[in-house]
Amino acid sequence: MKGKSAHCDWKSAPQKKPTPCDRYKHACIVCRGFLYLYGGRNTTSLRDFWRYNIVKNEWEMLDCSRDAPEELEEHSMVAYKDTLYIFGGMVDSAFTQAKTPLWIYDIDSARWTECRNVPAETESSAPTNRRGHSAVVYLSSMCIYGGYFGIRGISQEFWTFHFDTRRWLCVSTPSHNTGPGPRHGHSAVVYHTGMYLFGGLMGLSEQKDLWKWDFVSSSWSNIRTSQGPAPVVGHASIVFKDSMLIFGGGISNSHPNDNLWKYHFHTQTWK
Repeated sequence: MKGKSAHCDWKSAPQKKPTPCDRYKHACIVCRGFLYLYGGRNTTSLRDFWRYNIVKNEWEMLDCSRDAPEELEEHSMVAYKDTLYIFGGMVDSAFTQAKTPLWIYDIDSARWTECRNVPAETESSAPTNRRGHSAVVYLSSMCIYGGYFGIRGISQEFWTFHFDTRRWLCVSTPSHNTGPGPRHGHSAVVYHTGMYLFGGLMGLSEQKDLWKWDFVSSSWSNIRTSQGPAPVVGHASIVFKDSMLIFGGGISNSHPNDNLWKYHFHTQTWK
């Protein structure tokens, strides 16, 4: 009888579902009512892949074997037509410089594809590995700006990846005075026909400037505002209605902040 009672107790005890460990430098994206999370850093680099069901408030660990990315930090993830695209974030090595660090995850088939279509000798026709860049979706392309290459310095490259043809195009590597210049740890969002890029690290100094790339005229403009967030790196930003929301981030040798700022596109004002 004793044994039976113990068995009943075990049956009624709720099974604790696995959840992601603490981390930073990871990437997240929302697609079809789920939040997807890949990699980042705890005490070491991570290569786990998770899905969070927003309605049920439940985490589920997804398969990341075979063609999935390796351990990644400060990579990017975007969604387009039920497919996820992860770019960059590999640990620096001779190997990572010779390949295009792009992985594609099809949600319906739950399968990964590694984009191996660019040989090393044509690396000028595709971006090499980087971290801390920004990635946004405009129409049927992913747009990537900046990032850093480890000891090889900081990038001011601006690339687009066309989802349908799976081809890369270098948009521009502008000089300092015509664009944001080399930076990483910044954020970028798309609103109407513009990409808005904020903050990040330029050299060793955090920035608080706001730039707009006009997809129609293919040109940069600096948006000057009277107030706004302090210089910040490692923050997050999204578009909500007619505003860009910026949260968190920090500066070197200081605690991260929990400030939430709103930039209204029509009035060009911060709050």
